[in-house]
Amino acid sequence: MSVPAEDRSARRIRLRLGGLRPSTSGVDRRTLGALALLLSLVQLPHVMHLPAWVSAAGLVLIGSRLLAARRPDLVMLDRMLSSIALTLLSVALALCIRWHYGYFIGRDPAVAFLFLLVAAKFAELRRGSDASTLLCLSSFLLLTLYFYSQTLIAALVTLPAVLALGHALAVLRDPAGAPALHENLRLVGTMLLQGAPLAVLLFVLFPRLPGPLWSLPEDGTATTGLSDSMSPGSIGSLSMSDAVAFRVEFDDKVPPRAARYWRGPVLDRFDGSRWSMSRSRREMESEERPVDPGADTLAYSVLLEPHLRRGLFALERPAGLPRGSNAAGADGRALARLMHDGQLIADDAVTRVLGYRQRSTLSGRWPTQRPPDASLSALPGRNPRTARLARQLRTAHPDPFDFAQAVLSRFSSAPFAYTLTPPLLGDAPTDEFLFDTRAGFCEHYASAFTVLMRAAGIPARVVTGYLGGQMNGDYMIVRQSDAHAWAEAWIEGAWHRFDPTGAIAPSRVETGPAAALSGDALLPRLSRGEASWLTGLALRWDRVNHGWQRLVVDFDDDSQAELWERLGLDTPLLWQSMLAVIVAGAAWSGLLLGWRPCWPDRWRRRPTPVVERAWQRLEHRLDKDGLPRRTGETGSVWLSRAAQARPDQAERLRALARRFERLRFAATRPSGEGDRLAAEVRELIRAMPRR
Repeated sequence: MSVPAEDRSARRIRLRLGGLRPSTSGVDRRTLGALALLLSLVQLPHVMHLPAWVSAAGLVLIGSRLLAARRPDLVMLDRMLSSIALTLLSVALALCIRWHYGYFIGRDPAVAFLFLLVAAKFAELRRGSDASTLLCLSSFLLLTLYFYSQTLIAALVTLPAVLALGHALAVLRDPAGAPALHENLRLVGTMLLQGAPLAVLLFVLFPRLPGPLWSLPEDGTATTGLSDSMSPGSIGSLSMSDAVAFRVEFDDKVPPRAARYWRGPVLDRFDGSRWSMSRSRREMESEERPVDPGADTLAYSVLLEPHLRRGLFALERPAGLPRGSNAAGADGRALARLMHDGQLIADDAVTRVLGYRQRSTLSGRWPTQRPPDASLSALPGRNPRTARLARQLRTAHPDPFDFAQAVLSRFSSAPFAYTLTPPLLGDAPTDEFLFDTRAGFCEHYASAFTVLMRAAGIPARVVTGYLGGQMNGDYMIVRQSDAHAWAEAWIEGAWHRFDPTGAIAPSRVETGPAAALSGDALLPRLSRGEASWLTGLALRWDRVNHGWQRLVVDFDDDSQAELWERLGLDTPLLWQSMLAVIVAGAAWSGLLLGWRPCWPDRWRRRPTPVVERAWQRLEHRLDKDGLPRRTGETGSVWLSRAAQARPDQAERLRALARRFERLRFAATRPSGEGDRLAAEVRELIRAMPRR
């Protein structure tokens, strides 16, 4: 069929101007509204972690499409939302995302680009196939929320979007005949409740994977928590945060607060102002120390928050490797290596909440057969006054222990101050701290103590980690505000822990940072130890999140094995799990679909018809009113007698008698007649006052 030349020319003009067809063709307003509601609920949770301009661009695209549907006379807006224009806009937005983040292959830029692509697809919406594609993209964008958080809040936030997704599917299937919004939401909610038992069954029986289903390159975002280096003020800045570092559950007794030294990065290289980790030492061959039968050993479970580094945390002296199991004593897989300096180093960075089992020995002394490197006694010459002081003290105290105690005594006797806001230090920070400012946080005292030990020829290093923790029910919360630094010195064939902060502010070790700092210190609310309803509410909510993380998010193959062990069952084989799922799923589905087993007739309980139930209800009520049905009395005679006794309802009783007889002896019964009769009986009973 040939197309006239003028039509071809007009079509070329429309293509050149960018208008393929009117924006509202093929998609009615109800479908557009359902999809707009879905996109709003899917995109809203992402606003918290996306740049403001990305969120604004997405909202502008959605608003433009809704405006074009309401105002079809805006021809210029229709041209701006054409396929060609939106394709060019998507390319420009991709370049902007690359410029904003500095890279494109990663979690954050990929989610931002998908956020904008979904909005652009909505702006391009013209046909039913476009709507189907948009539903798929929206579902995937909804799942990307779990790239950032797997807490209970994240699960609850996605629930409205799931309901809106079901509503959009119903409207897309039949735009004209689909039920109203509230009816669709009730239907989708019912279906979710019906599918919940199957979801729980699959959750428990389905083989668990050792990691998440997704694997994305690490983003170039700033890491949280302790780093592999320490300079004046680095740990003090962490004290301003009440973010959770990790949570701990002890199998038996909880150690006292003064013994809760959670070991982290060990820093042994000093350039005069900054401590860092020696790479050659960090990559040393690992070793797993056997547990000393006579030592005070504790077993506990840790839920470590993601910090994008490889280090794990344990109490002062790890007595073994961290195991990926929730069961006490279970032989789970090792998640990290134990280095000679006591660090637990995993093979990969911690990018998700990591649960592991650990055993530790509470001891401030760490004997080892490996002598320290010569670098642990080296000291740059940038702090001459500190070096002279160390030589004077070593001359007076030749014994290493006596020398260490002399340094601690100097800290406690001299006018030193423990503060979160110390003065800035210059090129010789240790000299200025010890002799001029004399005010600092734990990193200042740990660094100065280690420098004095090295200046006296005693090998020493700085250990960073956390000190303390807050009990919340049956588990402990260790926050970033509990970050701490202490020192270790090599004396008589063993590493000994020294905490110079305890000499300045003993309450920091025994009680917490809030007790050691002044009342005007800018500590976060949850780290102050204040008893208030807001603090109590936050702790209760943290308890709920901890249970969700431990029982749901952290449920892995070791948790499955523990569950079967508690039930006294062997771990089922794969075919047994599949058979159980198929049988239970078929039975539950049949129950929901109205399937009934073929029992013998004598066992089968037939449902009572609606007309008979209405008659029994009326008979029961009149019997209470002193008008029982006599033996051998027909229904019409009985209701006529009742009408004489109840003249106020005589007409309704006689009419019901005629309708009952007609329904009883009629060859066919009109559709819905029984329900209407039952409704009239209920109205009559409500209208009859009790006697």
